[in-house]
Amino acid sequence: MPRPRKAPRLALRKDTSGKQWVIRDGTKYVRTGCAESDFEGAEKRLQEYLTEKYQPTNSLDPRLIPIADALNFYATHHIPRLANPKNEAYILSALIPFWGTLCVADVMDSNSKRYTTRRLEQGVKSGTARRELKLLQSAVNMYMKDRKIQFMCRMEMPAAGESRLRWLTRSEAAAFIHAARRRGNHHIARMVLIGVYTGTRATAIRSMRWCTSLDAGYFDLDHGVMYRKGSTEKTTTKRRPSIRIPSRLLPHLERWQRLDGICTHVIHWDGQPLTSTKRAWKNSRVDAGLGDDVIPHTLRHTAASWGIQNVETTQDLQSLADFLGMSLKMLLEVYGHLNPAHQQAASDAISRRPGAL
Repeated sequence: MPRPRKAPRLALRKDTSGKQWVIRDGTKYVRTGCAESDFEGAEKRLQEYLTEKYQPTNSLDPRLIPIADALNFYATHHIPRLANPKNEAYILSALIPFWGTLCVADVMDSNSKRYTTRRLEQGVKSGTARRELKLLQSAVNMYMKDRKIQFMCRMEMPAAGESRLRWLTRSEAAAFIHAARRRGNHHIARMVLIGVYTGTRATAIRSMRWCTSLDAGYFDLDHGVMYRKGSTEKTTTKRRPSIRIPSRLLPHLERWQRLDGICTHVIHWDGQPLTSTKRAWKNSRVDAGLGDDVIPHTLRHTAASWGIQNVETTQDLQSLADFLGMSLKMLLEVYGHLNPAHQQAASDAISRRPGAL
């Protein structure tokens, strides 16, 4: 049986100007215009070449099915249905330079280790490489299941990184808010206040409106309710339940609404909605004397940490989990160590002698 033809790949060739990267496709060599030192540029050119050349295969043999088929199927049939497809699309672009030249049967431990090593050399963290390989695994399994091919993609994953549980003390939160206001970044001050009192994710906070919305969350100040998502938005695993507005936050919201007038967005700059708050966040954070470990998701950690330190019963725990839009299991696994008071009943049961009152 003839050996399957290898997919297009990068190779170095020497010419008059030194070593250059070329794309080797069977017996054909295609110039990339990239010198030996410009490996990233060569990978980008290979990705473009594969996209131009791409033709789906009808083969049912994993040794002949390009991984590019699986990634294209995933991009076409799964990513558009996600609430935030940009993240998945970015991961796909990272996978293609390495995996796009291989076939499904090449998804094995040795190649996953090579991929992880390459990504670590490029400066990404092991957790990022792990997420990328998870997506690759999902894409291949989804594609093979759709074509009813008996194949299960398994590979060795890099170790999951330690969860980053950084939360703000009340004095740190106050310093952050004051620093943002002094600099004129009132939208950051609003984000911090909404985040620490509701535990809402930063992306959802940025899209909040003052009036009823179909495609974004909004505040109903008349009834004291925060609707975290619009009525026509998709429901995802990142739950966004409607909640009662905390009493400490409500006066701030009422004042901001009076100041904003006809402005529709709660988080804005001169009345215009914001797509990014990175620069203002960083400047305000530095002014407050906080480290770069304080990221927007820290606000959600802060709300959960403040909340769990004040609960005493399992009923309170479940209410807190529902308020934050997470499972009770997740709440206890991530934040439970901050307050073991809810375990008092179990502790008493173990300590009490049989028959004792």
